[in-house]
Amino acid sequence: MTRVLAVDDNEAHCYALRRILEHAGYEVFHAGNGAEALEIALREKPEVVLLDINMPGLNGYEVCSRLKADQSTSKTAVIFHTATDATSQARSYAETVGASAFLTYPINTDHLLSVVQGAVARSKAK
Repeated sequence: MTRVLAVDDNEAHCYALRRILEHAGYEVFHAGNGAEALEIALREKPEVVLLDINMPGLNGYEVCSRLKADQSTSKTAVIFHTATDATSQARSYAETVGASAFLTYPINTDHLLSVVQGAVARSKAK
């Protein structure tokens, strides 16, 4: 079973992501902040991390950078999701730190699942 870590300080967003992904057959973990996300990612080794950008403490960019710098999580697919940072500069920076994709709210369920499936397929092909 493919493991996904959903990271967002907004509980409603995490709840929605979890429901969608579990219904699609994924094993889902949840983190409410960047430090917790790193801890869970290093312990559980998910194939995909759905990562919010704006969080207290470590932001999504920093979390992604640290995941990509760690040999045990460097190949983990990171998909940013955000309600506020939809600028081209934010997207460009997400790519710079190693993100596989960038989604903005509202997120269409079919699109979310397609992006996650694509990220999983690409990470397995590496």
